[in-house]
Amino acid sequence: MEHTKRNKCSACGTSNTNHGLLLLSDLLDETIGRIGRVFLKIFKIDENHTLFKLFEKFFYKISVFFGFLKYSDDKDKSVTGRSRLVWDEAERRGIKMQQVIMFGRPIEQYRAFVNGKCINFESIPVPPQMSCSGYSWVDDKFILSERLRKEGVASPSAGSALFLGTAEKIFDKLEKPVIVKPRSGSRGRHTTTNINTKNELKKALDLAHVISLAVVVEEHLFGSVYRATTVDGKLVGFFRADPPSVTGDGHSSIEDLVKHKNQNKNERMGDIVIDRDALDFLARQNLGIHSVLEDGRTVNLSAKTGRFFGGYTREMLPEVHPQMHEIFERATKIVDIPVAGFDLIIGDPTADPDTQRWGIIECNSMPYIDLHFFALEGKPINIAEHVWDLWLKK
Repeated sequence: MEHTKRNKCSACGTSNTNHGLLLLSDLLDETIGRIGRVFLKIFKIDENHTLFKLFEKFFYKISVFFGFLKYSDDKDKSVTGRSRLVWDEAERRGIKMQQVIMFGRPIEQYRAFVNGKCINFESIPVPPQMSCSGYSWVDDKFILSERLRKEGVASPSAGSALFLGTAEKIFDKLEKPVIVKPRSGSRGRHTTTNINTKNELKKALDLAHVISLAVVVEEHLFGSVYRATTVDGKLVGFFRADPPSVTGDGHSSIEDLVKHKNQNKNERMGDIVIDRDALDFLARQNLGIHSVLEDGRTVNLSAKTGRFFGGYTREMLPEVHPQMHEIFERATKIVDIPVAGFDLIIGDPTADPDTQRWGIIECNSMPYIDLHFFALEGKPINIAEHVWDLWLKK
């Protein structure tokens, strides 16, 4: 059976990061960040304000002067697949793009020369004239849930907590099971699903507190996880991601089923790994790696989804129910950002959503648009085309 390396955090999945830095960042955001956002709101200053642009320009120039910063033309050093797609599309359009190298290391910052001007951006280039007021709050899962429900857009009931006592009060009010996750962050890091008891709640809270002060306790929705990506208010991609799973045959253990599936998987899929996170996930279903599943029974092995975890992915924009387009146009107006990646859980997106229990669980202000291009099934969608098209609009 495969196991992760000891220096890897199974709760972070394939995107391991420094826990201390994440917690410090969250602490600063909960204190200085909140004060700063109030100040900026009072004086009506956003990231496209002249003061921000002047400071940004000064910072880059002074960093280049002292040798801290350089620019690279090597797109193979792109930090993410998202940025690589943006770069590829820029090349096709004759747009020169470069990556920022800070202290000798490539970072997720870039510049491009568009319409005779140099623009600096983080991975996804957005024209400065576009409205982007939602950037200050959209990654906050609790605020997002509150605002969506207020505007009549489906989102699971949730509460925010710093301490166990508050979390338990929220737990008592919600339908079981529940989910506990950091209030900010992405990729499902340190998220616990299928929580039915207060003992499980405490363990989930402790896990989330490793990287976040505030957590969200949320009702558990069932179904596949989908990513609905919008550009300029239009739904341009709809991606399905399932967690790794196995189906019983009546005599094989879960451990043996995982081994067999890993040996016969698509070459673009990662191996299913049984680590501490997976063992805890199975335990909440009263299962273990030696459990034998009855013939035809399918069980998920993780809350994390996608092909890198050994799960299934599919791009299915042409298949979704027409009402989905209307819903996400409305949701984009609420969050007010030009490029948004909404995560939702629904049983069947091809059927009328009004006939199902479903909801939007988070919104990503810097969505991984490459998901739609590299799905295991379905027609690939190059969302970078839609992003650069923003620069053609007046």
